[in-house]
Amino acid sequence: MNDALLEVKDLRVGFGGGRDLFLRRRERFEAVRGVDLTIRKGESFAIVGESGAGKSTVAKCIVGLQKPTSGEIRFGGEPLRVDRDSGQRRAIQMVFQDPYGSLNPRMTVGNAIGELLRVNGMVQGKDAARARTAELLAMVGLPETAMDKRPRAFSGGQRQRIGIARALAIDPTLLVADEPVSALDVSIQASILILLKRLQRELGLTMVFISHDLAVVKQLCDRVAVMNEGVIVEQGSVGEVLAHPKDPYTRKLLDATTELPPMEIADLGIAVAPRSETRG
Repeated sequence: MNDALLEVKDLRVGFGGGRDLFLRRRERFEAVRGVDLTIRKGESFAIVGESGAGKSTVAKCIVGLQKPTSGEIRFGGEPLRVDRDSGQRRAIQMVFQDPYGSLNPRMTVGNAIGELLRVNGMVQGKDAARARTAELLAMVGLPETAMDKRPRAFSGGQRQRIGIARALAIDPTLLVADEPVSALDVSIQASILILLKRLQRELGLTMVFISHDLAVVKQLCDRVAVMNEGVIVEQGSVGEVLAHPKDPYTRKLLDATTELPPMEIADLGIAVAPRSETRG
């Protein structure tokens, strides 16, 4: 039985080429070169590599924010295109690296999420939107009063929780998290990772996790693909790849990895001493 939810075949993304305004030939750069991935239903799959490896470009292609030069992406057996239908757009949502940059600073949290719910037909009317927004905020550990505040009123960790709530608002099947904790303090990183893992299990989500940090991947993911200069150099289970790396680049990443403090909470078998996420 095929349990693949997302299949990426020979994905290529190039930038540049052609000529500039002065008719000088521009060099073409291929950011992604022949990437093949299969992501199974319900798993947490990591794509790791240093800055410029091509991992975020792959993520944007999956979500529909970047048009591939060639190759194929299939979701649930059906081809995904940039001009995908509303059902495919709702099914795949993204948590961005910069939560503040992805939020409208002029809108309250309640209005931002409520508008998303109404536009996508998830609720009818403002009262229903407000009630559902309160539920979503509770899911990510924020109080109902957060609805009436704007993004600047929150800490980085709290903003990322809002970003996660917004990504979950239209009931996605696949969540793509692009470096969601890289801008946060290490202790706050732990709380966000625990939240993502809990939500994945409770909601039955499949997750693609983009990161440069193998220590984070070790905490969160089932399988991993290692990217370098636009190609996948190694992939397999997290335990196997981290314990027995085959490619020199993977070994280089491991040598640069600093172990995170052990994280454990009762329901996941994981422990972290929580730190308050105060503004600033």
